[in-house]
Amino acid sequence: MELDIMAKTLVETLHLETNPVGVKLFRDPSEIPGDLKMIDEPLRYCEMVQAARLRGETTLAGPDLHSCKGGSAGLGLNEFPENISSGNLYFSKLHKVETKEAGSKIVSSFPAQEAGRTVATLVGPLEKMGAKPDVVIFVGKPFQARRVVQAALYQVGGRVNFDTSGIQSFCVDATSSPILKGDVNVSLGCDGAAKNAGLEDEFVVVGIPFEMAEKISSVLADMGKVWDDWMRS
Repeated sequence: MELDIMAKTLVETLHLETNPVGVKLFRDPSEIPGDLKMIDEPLRYCEMVQAARLRGETTLAGPDLHSCKGGSAGLGLNEFPENISSGNLYFSKLHKVETKEAGSKIVSSFPAQEAGRTVATLVGPLEKMGAKPDVVIFVGKPFQARRVVQAALYQVGGRVNFDTSGIQSFCVDATSSPILKGDVNVSLGCDGAAKNAGLEDEFVVVGIPFEMAEKISSVLADMGKVWDDWMRS
């Protein structure tokens, strides 16, 4: 399915009010298309996704252009800094855990990309991606996430298991986790994304591996209206 058709299908069947976003993790500099230019100033990864979602902006960024080193570590651009891997950030500054050890346990449990595995990230509106994405992300209501889960299970059945900690939602939950487990992941968001990138409190963040996004989009095109009509009747 062409990316513009996929994006249109997701918007129309899920009733999205903002752009679905594509994310590509480049593993080698030679993979980066020559017509793409790095951004001028560092940004947080959650800001990059929000810029694509809300304003249609595309960002290409290497490790030095990711200002949140926890987020970039989750994506495999660098090692987790010591203040994060030790749990101290979540303990002494953010007060998210009772002990440093609890914070460290959260970090060690992250489904993060291997450090150094990624050389650059490309984030943009799905319909305008200049490279085949690894993950499709959208931000929306629980109802919209529910439709994606239903579409994911339509042909194979079973259940979808969500992996989240309320920390590092865009980078770890919605990007790295779907890549590693090859399945949809729904994140409850994180305070950092809310504070720094304007993530709305009432929305969840959904990450879909690209191969699944193609199948899900096809199911939604066929069944989305049927499900909506039955639910609203």
